[in-house]
Amino acid sequence: MAAFISFLPIIVLMIASRLLSRRIALLVSLAAALLTLAPSLLGTGTAKQFSIVLATLIAASVVWHFAHETSAERWSGSLISAGIALYAFGSIALGHPFAEQWAHERVPQQLWTHPTTIHIVTAITAVWGTIYVVLFALGFPRERWV
Repeated sequence: MAAFISFLPIIVLMIASRLLSRRIALLVSLAAALLTLAPSLLGTGTAKQFSIVLATLIAASVVWHFAHETSAERWSGSLISAGIALYAFGSIALGHPFAEQWAHERVPQQLWTHPTTIHIVTAITAVWGTIYVVLFALGFPRERWV
């Protein structure tokens, strides 16, 4: 359930983008992202690194949208997808795949360093990174830069 909550801002963005203007969809998604951080902001929990990265990417997209609306309409979704993919593969390269935080909540501590656990967590993170590479590729504008 914690992983679902962390991905909720993306789900909200995907749904809101179909129903509302891009600007409003980004703002609603940013609100959802900030809500996922609320427990850590209130001192009642710890924020997942993924949630912090996602909130930062959405906030950057909001700022970009207000500063450069025309290009942001075409590129803001790609920015978020590319950012998540870079974060996923970067976290693997640094030896701490982002899925590790969720695994630590479910897996007994004595298994955290077991090769199988590390392999599974790395594979899960790589799958998510690949999904966001595909989303980036599908959302990449087809027109040439003018």
